[in-house]
Amino acid sequence: MKIRTTFSLLLLSLIITFIATTQPSSAVIPDHGGSAFGQGGFSFFTDRGTEGWAYSFDAVANKNGQARGRATFDIGKNLNATHVEVKINCLNVIGSAGFATAIMSGTVLHSDDPEFPKRANVIFAAEDNSNSPILRPDIITRLFVFEADCHEGGEPLTFFNQNPDAIHIEP
Repeated sequence: MKIRTTFSLLLLSLIITFIATTQPSSAVIPDHGGSAFGQGGFSFFTDRGTEGWAYSFDAVANKNGQARGRATFDIGKNLNATHVEVKINCLNVIGSAGFATAIMSGTVLHSDDPEFPKRANVIFAAEDNSNSPILRPDIITRLFVFEADCHEGGEPLTFFNQNPDAIHIEP
């Protein structure tokens, strides 16, 4: 009788251990959305002369697709420099780690640039090509005023090559 009770307890203990070790744990595997960050600069010619842009951004989305983050753009127009700060509230990541595009949109929090007034909705995109099978630079677009969010608009078509490690995107 004692052997039967001991065996039953041992079997029950093994079953409980097996069940406990095969259940997924949210503490072990984080459940999150994509993220994107980067910084750098570019310049281009316009009808007003050369514009030099410096940028930095950091955005993250949760598992429900809600995003948060910040972006800054320092824009040198001729001899005048302007500063634009954006609160990112939408992040759309397309692709895989090291070979992905992030489309981001948000609201201008602060600006001394009349092209990007405070509270305007804006959009920009970045591309991380660090795992590209061929040598490709990372890419950034300039900021555009845009009335929809990052899921409704495509990637802006004006883009600029960056150093290969300037932008990092995780799906």
